Amino acid sequence: MNRNYLIFDIRRTLRNRRVLIFSILMPLVLFLIFGLTIPQDANEAGISAIAYVMVSMAMFGSMSAAMSSGGVIAAERDGGWNRTLRLTPLKPQAYVVNKVILSLLLAVPPLLVVFLCGMTFGHVHLSATQWMTVALVSWLGALPFAAIGLVIGYVAKPDSVQPITGLSTMLIAAFGGLWLPVDQMPSVMKHIAQLTPAYWTGLTSRSALTQSGVDTQALLVVLGWTLVLGFIGLRRYQADTARA
Repeated sequence: MNRNYLIFDIRRTLRNRRVLIFSILMPLVLFLIFGLTIPQDANEAGISAIAYVMVSMAMFGSMSAAMSSGGVIAAERDGGWNRTLRLTPLKPQAYVVNKVILSLLLAVPPLLVVFLCGMTFGHVHLSATQWMTVALVSWLGALPFAAIGLVIGYVAKPDSVQPITGLSTMLIAAFGGLWLPVDQMPSVMKHIAQLTPAYWTGLTSRSALTQSGVDTQALLVVLGWTLVLGFIGLRRYQADTARA
């Protein structure tokens, strides 16, 4: 990781307020529409239904924010930034790590806003340990989506990266069970859901709401998705840099 380059990247990204606003407002509105209309005593898979929706919408916001890094990468490629970086000591691994860290930082605001809304208006009551665990696991759950953003940024053209990212986000969230509980899906859809990273990140985050704690199997699957997608993103960066 290169600290100076990371600080530069953060400042530049924060100028694009539309990405931050969308990643915060979209999950917040969805939670207000679907979460606050649920009876307080309703439950889903043994979890408070309101808390269930809160975590799902927070994950949707964090994955949207994390995947938005693809647009930055595509713009850098189009502007010849990769060619400039070849003249610096910055290594490919450091560049990829910087982008992942940037994605994780972008994932924080939607998580905080939705969780605060759930606590204040949804009356979600959790212990301090549960809140910290849910927040940490949900934040780390953005890792595979940060890697997806890397891959999209290196395979898509600058003028198509935003539609591709938006469509991918919607499809992954819909098929991964973030908008509709997997238990309520048809049998075929249940199997498809398990092939998406959103299913496992959602399962990991929601498991922190239970008395048994975080689902370690789901957590390992999320880690596997992160490693595989991160490796693909690194390879795409190396290939793109070699052509520059």
